Amino acid sequence: MNENFPKVSVIIPVYNAEKYLPVCLESLLIQTLTDFEVIVVDDCSTDNSLVIAESYLERFGGRLKIISLEENTGSGAVPRNVGLEVASGKYVYFVDADDLLIDIALDTLFNHAEEYQAQVVYMEKFFSCGEEPIPAEVNLSAWCHKKSFVEEPTFETKNLSERVEKFLGSIFCWSPWAKFLRRDFLIDNEIKFPPMTIAEDVVHTFKIICLARNFLRVPTPLYIHRENDSSIMLRKRSPEQMIKFRTSPLITGLDFLDEFMRGLDFFKQNPVVRLQVLNFFAIMQIENMKDALKSFEPQELYEIILQEFSKAGSTQPALIAYLLVMNNLFRNELQTK
Repeated sequence: MNENFPKVSVIIPVYNAEKYLPVCLESLLIQTLTDFEVIVVDDCSTDNSLVIAESYLERFGGRLKIISLEENTGSGAVPRNVGLEVASGKYVYFVDADDLLIDIALDTLFNHAEEYQAQVVYMEKFFSCGEEPIPAEVNLSAWCHKKSFVEEPTFETKNLSERVEKFLGSIFCWSPWAKFLRRDFLIDNEIKFPPMTIAEDVVHTFKIICLARNFLRVPTPLYIHRENDSSIMLRKRSPEQMIKFRTSPLITGLDFLDEFMRGLDFFKQNPVVRLQVLNFFAIMQIENMKDALKSFEPQELYEIILQEFSKAGSTQPALIAYLLVMNNLFRNELQTK
């Protein structure tokens, strides 16, 4: 390992996380692996997040970098990309500002990656906790309880068809913190988070699944994820707000996925699978706004969706809005029979 470069770059996107950021940073200070850098990317926080981050500069002894974005981007996607651009570690680990790590997390992940020469080390299990800044208790959690977990580090199949099938079955966790990644793997394959408000992690995960040669699954939970009701995903919204919130990633996410798959021979040779991936992503967004869709008459719904697709620069906003409304009516009709 080049002594001028750290083993790991920990990238933390931050927006108004003053309540939790100290605990997150403290969990990094107690890591048994010390050869790492922390890159905090502040997305124009309006609270004391930036001040808190700056107060830790001395304690990290030169291992903490702070970047302040000029404009708020609305999600963790762009801040993570900015962090990746300045990262110098052999490996990259994306951590959310309201979460924290077990003290052996970086040590364990790094050793797994080195021993198995893995481009991706994927944690199948994690811990979860409540909203209190210092967790009173943690619970063992997993993304999918229906599958068989590995009992020791195990390589995922290299068969892309099988990997995509698992993706379509929601077997893999979308969250960036579930994956410990080789930086050169991300850079060489130009894997970045698409600039989306939500679901950017789904697109990012899909690219990793398709491109990683050595994808290592590990059984040890090392991360504590906080169930935070104020997070962008769990925040309460009106029916109209929810439709707009989910329509935006539906528009851009499909474009990013389609463009990515156009460049891979597997999907050129398997157009049905390509369509299945697009359909899976679209249904994911529609399912998450199905209750909101029921709150409007078809004409009202059409106008809301038309407006969102027009803002996104769609060349056929009326047609797409019409198809989404018809899809919703058809689904409702089936459910009433």
